[in-house]
Amino acid sequence: MKVREEDDGVRAQGTAGPAKVRETADGVKAQGTADPAKVRETADAEKARGTADAAKARETADAVRIGRSRRPWAALALLGVPVLAALLGPWAAGGEPSAEGALPSRPPGAGHPLGTDVLGRDVLWLVLHGGASVLGSALAALAVGMAAGVPLGLLAAGPRRGLDEAVMRGLDLLLAFPGLLVLMTLAATGHRDRYWLVAVAGVLQIPAVARLVRGAALAPGSRTVVEALRMQGRGWAYIHLRHLARQLAAPLATDAGGRFSVVLYLLASANFLGLGLPASSPDWAVLIERNSDALFTQPAAVLVPAGLLTALCVGGNLLVDRTLARARRGR
Repeated sequence: MKVREEDDGVRAQGTAGPAKVRETADGVKAQGTADPAKVRETADAEKARGTADAAKARETADAVRIGRSRRPWAALALLGVPVLAALLGPWAAGGEPSAEGALPSRPPGAGHPLGTDVLGRDVLWLVLHGGASVLGSALAALAVGMAAGVPLGLLAAGPRRGLDEAVMRGLDLLLAFPGLLVLMTLAATGHRDRYWLVAVAGVLQIPAVARLVRGAALAPGSRTVVEALRMQGRGWAYIHLRHLARQLAAPLATDAGGRFSVVLYLLASANFLGLGLPASSPDWAVLIERNSDALFTQPAAVLVPAGLLTALCVGGNLLVDRTLARARRGR
C-alpha cells in the first residue's frame, strides 16, 4: 500500500512537471509577443516625434523665408543706387565741368573723383547723366512690348481657331529675326536715333509676351472659369479685363522682371557696338565701349557704369521675386 502511494506521488509529480514547463513556455511566448508590440509602439512614437520635428523645422524655415521677404534690403539697395543715379543724377551733377587742362584717362584725383575718360571728360559727371537714357529707354521698350503683346495674346486665346493660328504664326515669323541683326540693318540704313532703337527693341519682345499671355489664358483652370463666366452671360470686357487680368498679373510681373534685363542687354549691346546712340553720349553702355581700351589705366571709367548696369538688372529681378513670394504667402 505504501509503495503504491509513493508510485502515485511520483506519477503526479511527473505529470505536473510538463504542465509547469508548458506554463513557462507560454509565459515566454506571451512575453515575446508583447515585446514586438512594445517595439512597434516605440517605433510609432519615434516616427510621430520625427514627423512633428520635421513639421516644426518647415515652419521655422517658412518663418525665416517670410522674414526675409519682408525685408528685401539687398534688392532695394541694388536697384535703388542706379535708379537714384538715373533720376537725381542730372540735378546733382549740375553743369558740365570745364575740360581745359584735363588729361585723358586720368585716375581719380583732385577735381575728378572718378577720374577722366578717354576724351578728358569727368567720369562722375558722365555717370550721373548717363543713367536717364539707360533707364528710360529700357522701360519704354518694355512698355511697347507689353502694350502690344498682351492684347495679341488674349486675342490668340479666344474661341476662334483661325485667328489664333494667324496671330501666332505671324509672331513666329517675327521671332525668327535676331535682335542685333535687325538693329544692325537699321543702323546701316541710317536709322540710328534713340526712338528707332527703343521701338525695335520693344517690337522684338512682342512674340514672347504674347506667348506667355496665351499660355496662361489657355490653362485648364482659367478656361473652366472663362466658360462658366460666358454661361453666366458675362461680356468680353468683364472676362478679359477683370478675371484674366488678375490671373495674368503675377506671371506678367515675373516675366517683366526678367524681360527688363533682356531689353537692357539688347539696348546696351547696340550702344556698345555703336548701333544706337552717338559716341559722345554719356550712356553707361557707350561709356564702357569708349573706355574699354583704358581699362587698366583708368578702370573707374569702365567698372562704375558696368556695376550700375549689373545692379539695375539683378536688383529688379530680386525685388520682383520677393514681392511675388510675399504676395503668395499672404493669400
